[in-house]
Amino acid sequence: MKVAVLGATGFTGETLIEILLRHPKVKISYLCAKIDKPQKFSKIFPHFKGRLDLICANPDLEKAAKLAETIFLALPHRVSQSFAPFFVSKGKLVIDLSADYRFKKVKVYEQFYQTKHQDLANLKQAVYGLPEFYKPKIKKAKLIANPGCYPTVSILSLAPLLESGLIKNVIIDAKSGVSGAGRNPDLSYRYEYKDGNCFSYKPFEHQHLPEIVQVLSQISGRKVSLRFTPHVIPAKVGILATIYGDLTKKVSESKVNSLYEKCYKKAPFVRLLKRKLPQLKEVVGTNFCDIGFQIKDKKIVIVGAIDNLIKGAAGQAVQNMNIILGYPETAGLL
Repeated sequence: MKVAVLGATGFTGETLIEILLRHPKVKISYLCAKIDKPQKFSKIFPHFKGRLDLICANPDLEKAAKLAETIFLALPHRVSQSFAPFFVSKGKLVIDLSADYRFKKVKVYEQFYQTKHQDLANLKQAVYGLPEFYKPKIKKAKLIANPGCYPTVSILSLAPLLESGLIKNVIIDAKSGVSGAGRNPDLSYRYEYKDGNCFSYKPFEHQHLPEIVQVLSQISGRKVSLRFTPHVIPAKVGILATIYGDLTKKVSESKVNSLYEKCYKKAPFVRLLKRKLPQLKEVVGTNFCDIGFQIKDKKIVIVGAIDNLIKGAAGQAVQNMNIILGYPETAGLL
């Protein structure tokens, strides 16, 4: 399968290329990014020397469509909706890693991303690419809206409890490495400015809050209300979400564990930890989501951990491609 990566020089694009290079069924045939001049990808990122010497240039959509059958859009929010319609019209499989096709209510997207949506026709047919819950729809999709990183870990950590009506008064306290903001020229985004620092941001208007609420409401079949506060920590990658809630009735640890096991018994990238809470170092560099919990009386704490660039972005995108094309779901990811 020949694939193209648009937005190849971002954190997500670079991670995606690393995964695709080890995929047994894939050949990278086209790369592009917003770049000063065309040059070998291995010159931009020397660790790819001898592994990927393909030329990376500014976008040429006709060329990309001619050279590739699957298109990964590792582009900024608000930009993908300008590229996706062309590739969809050419019959390509499009996997978009931005937020442009995640929201079914266009007004919510326009409120949180502060732009008018330009591709309402494809927005209606886009499938939310969280394999653990939407695999049947993903199998038939031509346009995948790859989930956000905070939503991925939050949804996977909470869904079994919300689906069973066992939790209320939910608070998500999530912490992400600095790569979550992307490669940003603003000096305040650079690691040396964040090393030794930790801060919360956007406690009421973070763009991932309505995404989390939308999907958890769909899964649980009821309107979900929760609080979500993201933080930046001095690590390059990884997200650790500590989730607090009240149980709606007294329930045993084994009962809760059974709920999670039943929910994720066919999910190769969800690992349930017994009597242990996840740690970032155990998921960084992998496509796994680790989940653990503790209960006391009618209080519960759930902890979920992922690599934000892999399960939270590039790895999940490849997982979706595998499902659609009939490859083993774990191909290139284990």
